[in-house]
Amino acid sequence: MSNVVLESPLAALTGLGQRVLSVDGASVTLGEQAFTDMLNIRGNAADAGFVAAVQSATGLSLPLTANTASVGASGQLLWLGPDEWVFKFPPSSAQYQHPSAAEAMESSLRAALAGQHVSLVPVGHGFTTLVVQGAGAADLLARGCPLDFHPRAFGAGAVAQSHVAKAGATLLCLSAGTHYELTVRRSFADYLYRWLCEAGAA
Repeated sequence: MSNVVLESPLAALTGLGQRVLSVDGASVTLGEQAFTDMLNIRGNAADAGFVAAVQSATGLSLPLTANTASVGASGQLLWLGPDEWVFKFPPSSAQYQHPSAAEAMESSLRAALAGQHVSLVPVGHGFTTLVVQGAGAADLLARGCPLDFHPRAFGAGAVAQSHVAKAGATLLCLSAGTHYELTVRRSFADYLYRWLCEAGAA
């Protein structure tokens, strides 16, 4: 019987729940969405069969416009490049059962796309997601990120691969100015979480 216990890269920092910060008097909450299964998908966006198979498996339309996402109850589908996307499953305590939802979806997609030139790679274990939410969320991120967070430039559904305080991150805007998710490699998570806490304490 295995005694292996899964731990978030931020287990020592987030054990007490969300951190409440303040940016120029505006409240911000910082938390982690840990253990999110993710599937990297690569294929030909001009192939109707590929687009239909991804939509059927994920329940979301494939984003074909650069730096956009499809978000729904089944998860999030983020555009990363002209032939690359990542599907993020909803957080679930049951996702590490065998077979997991990610494994089932990968099998379904492989069957639907048999014979096509595609790539399907589970990548969730290498990443975690920080959630920045509140009236001061955009201003907090702007202290370490070169993106323009004004709603005209980065509104709901926008995606960007950038950096925050020198840590590479994929940023998704869920609500303009107030709700963002930052998907980062596990090795950057501790540093970035601490940096955001310090920036929100200034």
